[in-house]
Amino acid sequence: MQLKFLALLLLTGQIHASPLLLSGQVRAAESQAFYAPRTDNWRVQVDWLMKEGQVAQVGEPVVVFDGSGIQSSIDQEENSLVTAKEELVRQQSDGELKVLEAQSGLERAELLVQKARLDASVPKGTHSAFDFEKYQLELEKALVARTKAQDKLAQAKLSHQTAINKQQLKIDNHEQQLTYHRHKLSLMSQTAERSGPVIYADHPWTGEKMFTGMTAQPGWRIAEIPAISGLYVEAWVHEADQAKLKPGQNAMLRFDAYPEYQVSATLKDISQQPEQRREWGNDAYFRCTFAFDIKDDLQLLPGMSAQLELKGDE
Repeated sequence: MQLKFLALLLLTGQIHASPLLLSGQVRAAESQAFYAPRTDNWRVQVDWLMKEGQVAQVGEPVVVFDGSGIQSSIDQEENSLVTAKEELVRQQSDGELKVLEAQSGLERAELLVQKARLDASVPKGTHSAFDFEKYQLELEKALVARTKAQDKLAQAKLSHQTAINKQQLKIDNHEQQLTYHRHKLSLMSQTAERSGPVIYADHPWTGEKMFTGMTAQPGWRIAEIPAISGLYVEAWVHEADQAKLKPGQNAMLRFDAYPEYQVSATLKDISQQPEQRREWGNDAYFRCTFAFDIKDDLQLLPGMSAQLELKGDE
């Protein structure tokens, strides 16, 4: 009797497949996301988070990461910079002193050349031949000494300028490193660029909400400030059910925060490549997005949970 009844239902088209139920979350098309920055370590600790749901104003800090290691590098570079500048002052004093000494030596050599030239300019018959030759030799020695003094002065100036340039390069390097570390430290505190409620992101491994004190890897989303306009529902469908969905398909949408309300939603897009959701096991899932019209009396926020019901085929 039951078999006849089922056959009759099949002939009359009154048997339908079970509806497909999907769990999803409200998402915003536009939002400001806060990501864990890249540091010298492969993980970074979240030191502080603005309370979830609190409305952040433009310029207010939302996420603060541990920057103690960067601050230590800044302190070290500041000390090194001070030492390098003090060394520059010392080298300038020493170099200028050596240049002055070489300049004085050249002036003395110039005076000796002038004296030797006067003695050597006396006619040959005025003095004995011995004295005449002696004065000529002293002039040649004075000229050689002046040349050496000139070379010594040029070498002192070159050494002085070279030492100053090398020390200035060290100072520039410390200043560049200091600027670099200060920039990295500024990334440890991320502020709001738009006003809106703060929504915590989900941990990519466990699915739990992010929290103060946790450690994150670079690139992990920690929180976001979504735009209230342009909301949609994101859901994940198992690979076994992916063939049942087609863009344009209608669904009934309910929100956990407003269980008494039911609105119509439309499937807009299905991803072409499946992804693994670690918190759900090793199976593959396809990402789906649903568009819907917001009722005036519904105050929806990104991150709210929702349920989608798609009718099965006949």
